[in-house]
Amino acid sequence: MADRTDKMLRDYFSGRLKLMAEVEPRYKQDMADITFCLSVIKRHYSDKFITWEEVVSEVGKSYSQLRTWRNDFKTLLNVMTQHGDEFIKLRHEALQA
Repeated sequence: MADRTDKMLRDYFSGRLKLMAEVEPRYKQDMADITFCLSVIKRHYSDKFITWEEVVSEVGKSYSQLRTWRNDFKTLLNVMTQHGDEFIKLRHEALQA
């Protein structure tokens, strides 16, 4: 599972997935889930007056699930800010492959 997800994320963030003529059916739900998760996080952070409780009621997910997404997203951002140069190098290498 992790290997498949890693490959899908690598393909997505390198731009390769967008260039494929046909996205593999098994990736379609994964991509929809990632897009939905990011849209929920964006919804909260784009308006400083909206609370997580309001976002929960809008999207119909549990508060604990949204809290997990938020925490995972913040962890990812922290890793990226601490190791940004390494990510740029990896992305460049992926684009060259």
